[in-house]
Amino acid sequence: MATVTIDSRPSVMGNLVMVTGSFTADGTSQTVSLADHLSSIDSFTIMPVDASIVAAPVVTIDTDPVTDVLLTVVNLKAYRFMALGQR
Repeated sequence: MATVTIDSRPSVMGNLVMVTGSFTADGTSQTVSLADHLSSIDSFTIMPVDASIVAAPVVTIDTDPVTDVLLTVVNLKAYRFMALGQR
């Protein structure tokens, strides 16, 4: 599993938190765990840093725990993400 870097200052909007971060894939299957920041995920967006990547990542919000995001991405490529959820 890739090392995920979470930006140190999440944005808070009422009872919602927006968490942003990045990682470089070390395989085609990745998991981003946001359990330290969110109690549930309402929305998750991922963007490749390299504009030449044309394969869209596949995103699945796990059901147990609901704070994990399962991704299918291009190996060895860098990505940025944004999650919006309940704190």
